[in-house]
Parts: sequence; structure tokens; C-alpha cells
Amino acid sequence: MERTRPLYNGLFKARDRFLDNSTACGFEPDVIQEYIHWTLTLASSYERGAKDENPLLHELFLRQLYFHLLDAIQDPKRSRIFRRLCLDSIHTPLLCLKRHYDQWEDGDIKFLLLQQQLQRVQAPLD
Repeated sequence: MERTRPLYNGLFKARDRFLDNSTACGFEPDVIQEYIHWTLTLASSYERGAKDENPLLHELFLRQLYFHLLDAIQDPKRSRIFRRLCLDSIHTPLLCLKRHYDQWEDGDIKFLLLQQQLQRVQAPLD
């Protein structure tokens, strides 16, 4: 736990900034990328073969990131720039989830459901 404390600290701070609807104009890319960075860093400490391997925590953090980005894309209170940057960035956690689900027997079905959710959200923004 001591090894991951700085990772959790970074993630919680980045998540709070991401979830705050009052992101200052011009800082949107930094807020989004910082949240993605800390989430992927923490999730990687739980992936297969890691010292603290835990597939459930690995999936949890990746899915949480994915759904936070999806929610932000659909949030009319967010600026158009923020929403567009989230849409452009959502493929990073989606590909990580694909890699994660490739190790599961029914993983292809779970991944397809995630893709379908993105397609439904993406259609009105294009």
C-alpha cells in the first residue's frame, strides 16, 4: 500500500479537477491528460504480471476513467472544447480495456458493449 500511496494521491487530485465543472478555459487539455495519466499509471500497477496484480482493480480504474470521459462528452454544462478533447482522448482507456478483456473468455462481448456506448454518444457530436 505504501508504494501506491503517491499514485492514489495523484489520481484523486486529478479526478477532482476533472470532475469540477468550472475548469478554466485553456486548461482543458492539461486537466484531461493528467486524469488519464494518473488513472493509467495506477491501473498498470494492478495489471497481469505486476507485483500487486489484481484484475478487478485494474478493470475498475480503466472503466471508471472510460465512463467519466463518456459522461463528460455528454454533459451540456461542459465547454465544447472540453467535450471534444474527452472524445478525442477516450480511445486510450478503450484500448487498454480491449487489452484487458482479451484475457477473459467473454471479454469480447464486454468490449463490444463499451464500443456501442461510445458510438451512441459519438454520433450527435460528429
